[in-house]
Amino acid sequence: MFTIDYIEKNTGLSDSFIRKCLKQLDTILKPHYNKGEFNQIQFTQSGYVIFDQIKQLKAQGLNIVAIKKHLENELAGTQTYPNTTKTSNINIVEHPLNHLSADMNLFNKLFEEKEARLKERAEHQQRIMELEHLSDHLKSQLFYLTDNRTPEEVKHQWQQEQMEKQRIAWILKELENLEGIFSVVNYFKRKKLYKELQGLINKSNTNIS
Repeated sequence: MFTIDYIEKNTGLSDSFIRKCLKQLDTILKPHYNKGEFNQIQFTQSGYVIFDQIKQLKAQGLNIVAIKKHLENELAGTQTYPNTTKTSNINIVEHPLNHLSADMNLFNKLFEEKEARLKERAEHQQRIMELEHLSDHLKSQLFYLTDNRTPEEVKHQWQQEQMEKQRIAWILKELENLEGIFSVVNYFKRKKLYKELQGLINKSNTNIS
């Protein structure tokens, strides 16, 4: 089923024009849509094809009155052309209907192909997510493969390093906040923070070496 928003995006027809068609082409469009949840209008595939025809007729300069007449002639099989025999009239009348059927078959094939492509893309994205998850898992396992330490020891060290990094970031933020503020209290506070910062940096360098 196809919503008004979907038809608007895929045909280029404006929302207001589509709703105008619903009113003025009601007898033509009514068999090709129903109302779903919250009275949302949902068109069938044949309804979508009709709007595709409307787009083409509108592009030829026809107004909605002329479009309605053209579609009614096609559906009723009464479209005739001058200087033709009765037999040729019948052939010409049948042609638009055959053309509509061909359009429907082509549209169905294209729609099925589109659905298959979307399914293939979804499966591809799912596979990528699984590989990324596996990569993250393997990376996490590397923490347990160093210096003959137990997994608990490696994990504890990693957590400790993360806490020290957070503490360094906090100290730097505090020093930034104290910048330009001169008082005895702030002086001793800065001195204490610098000392702690130096100790954390030295510890970090020792762990790296």
